[in-house]
Amino acid sequence: MKKRTWMVSALMYAVILAACFGVLHVLDEWSRPAVRTSRATETAQEKEDPGGTAETESAGQENGAKSLKGDGTKDGGKDEHSGEENEAEEMLRREDGYKGWGARIEGSWTPKPEEEPYKPPKIILATDLHYQSASCQDDGEAFQKFTAESDGKVIRYLPELLEAFLDQVIAEHPSALILSGDISMNGEQINHEELAERLSRVKDAGIPVLVIPGNHDVNNTNAAVYFGEEKSPAPSVTAEEFYEIYREYGYDQAMSRDPASLSYVYELDGRNWLLMLDSSQYDPVNLVEGRIKEETLLWAGEQLKAAREQGIFVLPIAHHNLLPQSRMYTTQCVMENSGEVIDLLQAYELPLFLSGHLHVQRRRRHKEEPSVPDEVYGIEEIVTDALSIPPCQYGLLSWKEDGSLEYVTQMVDVSAWARRTGSQNPDLLDFEKWSCEYLRDLIKAQIRRQIKNLGEAAESSMAAIYASVYIDYYAGREIDRRGVVRTDGYQWWLRNLPDSPLLKELDAMMADAKRDNNYALLPGV
Repeated sequence: MKKRTWMVSALMYAVILAACFGVLHVLDEWSRPAVRTSRATETAQEKEDPGGTAETESAGQENGAKSLKGDGTKDGGKDEHSGEENEAEEMLRREDGYKGWGARIEGSWTPKPEEEPYKPPKIILATDLHYQSASCQDDGEAFQKFTAESDGKVIRYLPELLEAFLDQVIAEHPSALILSGDISMNGEQINHEELAERLSRVKDAGIPVLVIPGNHDVNNTNAAVYFGEEKSPAPSVTAEEFYEIYREYGYDQAMSRDPASLSYVYELDGRNWLLMLDSSQYDPVNLVEGRIKEETLLWAGEQLKAAREQGIFVLPIAHHNLLPQSRMYTTQCVMENSGEVIDLLQAYELPLFLSGHLHVQRRRRHKEEPSVPDEVYGIEEIVTDALSIPPCQYGLLSWKEDGSLEYVTQMVDVSAWARRTGSQNPDLLDFEKWSCEYLRDLIKAQIRRQIKNLGEAAESSMAAIYASVYIDYYAGREIDRRGVVRTDGYQWWLRNLPDSPLLKELDAMMADAKRDNNYALLPGV
């Protein structure tokens, strides 16, 4: 009984083993080139008989069936790598570029070259250059008087300041350089033409330069030159002449131009547009106040609508201010129709507006929520202070990978430029020190003309504290009010001139300067 059981078990084991070998043999036959070559033979036969008759089709099916015998050979005992199959294989190579099955698979897996990663843009923003050519003056009495009555512009060294600034721009190599108005002293044609010529080296370095006019630049009746004792009128420029001089700096490169003004849209890259708004009033006469024309607002609305439909971010830039930014300067700064402009920009949820004109480094959001001091809503405006007034700084705005915008100011390093160019002028070689002393002395002289007969000590102390606050205020720095109030100079103001407009200005500047305005970060724009 045991012997019979053992024999049955052995027989069953043999049957199972044979079945396994049979399955493996069939799988091996499927994996051999016989399948592919038989298909190649069918393809070759179809090419020889393109008519596709029923007889040929039937024969092809029969041959295909016979090629899959269990012993791996074709009828008649031919080897699977017959001359007929090799001929079909060769035909495919010639006619189909066939290089073998493995090569075809490998080719289909070859990855496509990756696109270059997106590089967020950055722009340099400079405003109120008030460029003055050296050929407009001879350093005589008229020029000295003009300088002494100025608001602190480094008029004597504006050409050198510009050259140092342009060197820094080229070294930084931003996506664009923006000059947002008051680019000439008082709209003199000679100043415009010389400035445009100097800007060409930035353009030649591959950096787009984009300009818009300010209230000083077009149809300005104050255009003048200064020789000897005389201040003489000089030719200004019309809006058409402004375009002709600066057409290579934004206007002819614009994707859209406003027919009613010197406004335009510039495509910074595939994701960002710059809305360059002409806020100046110069037709028929030049005015200090700013206003954006109704026709321009309609045009701007069309541009913003198109941008929203395409998912484009828009950054608006103008010369005049969008929001009240100063307790000291309360007139002629904010655009006359700022409410309409704000409504338009906020309707399209624009987070940031850039301007100049004020000559003070400031930033403010529209509509602060009083119950939550640190949380604000509405558009934010950043005012970049005048490049022509110490500390002679400009703004650098960078788009970040996380979608935020970062704004920071930088000073023009005139001293480094002077050393690099071999200058022997001590003022230029230590420009930061010279410019601060120049501005302080200028303001002190102007103040002392208004506070006479108080004695040397009092007058000097009062002028010095006013100048110190003024410099920090223009530069956008935080001012320590308690420290200022404790100074002898401020106490002299309280004792001698408590009702003076100058003391009110001191208090207004300190009230505005409770934080530093030289840095801003707008998250997630």
